[in-house]
Amino acid sequence: MNRTAVIRHVCVTASIAGLMTIEAAGVAAQAPKAAAHPGLTPVRRALAVGDTDRALSLAKSYVQRQPSDVAGHVLLIRVYLERNEIDAAYRAATGAVRKHPADTNVLYFLGLVTRGLAAEEFERLARTAPDSARVHQLRAEMFDAQERRADAEQEYAAALAAKPDLLEALLGLAKLQRIRLACEEALALYERAEAVRPTFDAAYGLGVCLGYLQNDQLAVKHFEQAVQRNPSAAVAWTGLGTSLVKLGRTADGIAKLQRAIALAPEMDDAHYMLGMAYQASGDPVRAQESFKKAEQLRTVR
Repeated sequence: MNRTAVIRHVCVTASIAGLMTIEAAGVAAQAPKAAAHPGLTPVRRALAVGDTDRALSLAKSYVQRQPSDVAGHVLLIRVYLERNEIDAAYRAATGAVRKHPADTNVLYFLGLVTRGLAAEEFERLARTAPDSARVHQLRAEMFDAQERRADAEQEYAAALAAKPDLLEALLGLAKLQRIRLACEEALALYERAEAVRPTFDAAYGLGVCLGYLQNDQLAVKHFEQAVQRNPSAAVAWTGLGTSLVKLGRTADGIAKLQRAIALAPEMDDAHYMLGMAYQASGDPVRAQESFKKAEQLRTVR
């Protein structure tokens, strides 16, 4: 696991106000319950009385003697966390994940460690460049994850004021504007993003906005770019099929919508649009089957 990638991922969704050092009480209160293990009792007793030096020594010794025991690895991570030794906890956690990739306790504590790493790195960035484009971008992504979209738009705008060609901010702000159907504003941002570097997100966003604005001829062009850049993106195939049907190219549209459903059978919008396409082609039986499937999926969801 790449530390930089972990930090970047966690920063996006972590609350800025909550990016603090992990306290021992929080670790103990939130952790999944581990099975009792007598061999680790001395470590737990040392932790209970606050003797983290002894707890660390005992935990290291235990892990050396019992390298395959997941409980020992988990307790060693806990000791490092309670000592606020985040880097050491990260090394212990990633080592434990390699040995026990599906253990819920190990994965839980890896989450705590990465949160701590994110806190350190974000706070360093915020101290070094508090009004930088990246700080505003990360705040925007945090607000977006919390569905505080107006705040997210403001932070993305601040990021672009600091760095007008910041691709992630261009795409992030364009998406938020697209969601609230401010498609003309979103189009301009997507076009700027494409000028920085062509991406699937920009091509797809352009297709969606142009389709909403009833410019399906141009929407097809961008949806085709999107599926070329990411052939497994069912949403792009759905958009392409929908625009083709609206242009009267029903057979082509049906083929694209069927491709979308093959990639994502649970996508109710694709089934519904396929029903519309069958209806337009004069096939009411298949149309009703597709509408029924779309309704079933929506009911389950």
